[in-house]
Amino acid sequence: MNRLCTFVFTALLAVTIQGCAFTPQKANLTPTVNVTVSNEGKNVAVGVRVLDERASKSLGHRGTAYGAAAEITEEQDLAVVVKQQLVEGLRKKGFNPVEFNASKEPRLTIEIRLLEYTTSQGFWTGGVHVKGALKASALRAAENYEHFYRSEKEERVVIVPTAESNEKLINSALSDLLNQVFEDTALFQFLAK
Repeated sequence: MNRLCTFVFTALLAVTIQGCAFTPQKANLTPTVNVTVSNEGKNVAVGVRVLDERASKSLGHRGTAYGAAAEITEEQDLAVVVKQQLVEGLRKKGFNPVEFNASKEPRLTIEIRLLEYTTSQGFWTGGVHVKGALKASALRAAENYEHFYRSEKEERVVIVPTAESNEKLINSALSDLLNQVFEDTALFQFLAK
C-alpha cells in the first residue's frame, strides 16, 4: 500500500510540476551588480542611454518533455532595469550620469543584444540555458570605445524548473553581463579622460 501511495504521490507531483510549464511566466528582473565606491569618474558628466536591440522582446519559453511550452516575458522593461543599474553603478564610480544628448560628450550607450532562455532535452536530464549579450559604445572627443559582453548559463534538470528557478537563472545571466561592464576598466578610464 505504501508503494502505491508513493507512486500516486510522485505521479501527481510530476503532473503538477509539468503543468506549470504551460503557465506563462513574467520574470521579475532584479540583477545584482557589485560596484566598489570610488572617485574614478572625477564627477565627469556622462550622457547615458540603453537601447533594447533584441530581435524579440520575449525571454523564451518554459520547457516540457515535448519541447517549448509557455512564454517567459519580463515583468519590467529590460532597458529601464539595465539603465537603473548603469546609472547607479556610474554614481558609485564617481561619475555624474545625465540624460543622453547627442551633441554632448562623453556619451555611453549600452545596447541589449540578447537575453534568451531556452531548454534542451537529454536522455535522463534536460538543459536550461540562458544567453545574454550587451554592447557598450562610448564617445569622447571624436574617439570611440566599443566592447561586447557575453554570458551563458546552463543548468541540467530532471524536472521542469519552477518559475522561481527560471527567474533566478535569468537574473544570474543579467547580473553577470552588468558586472562585466563594471569590471571593464578601459571603458571607465576612457569616460573619465
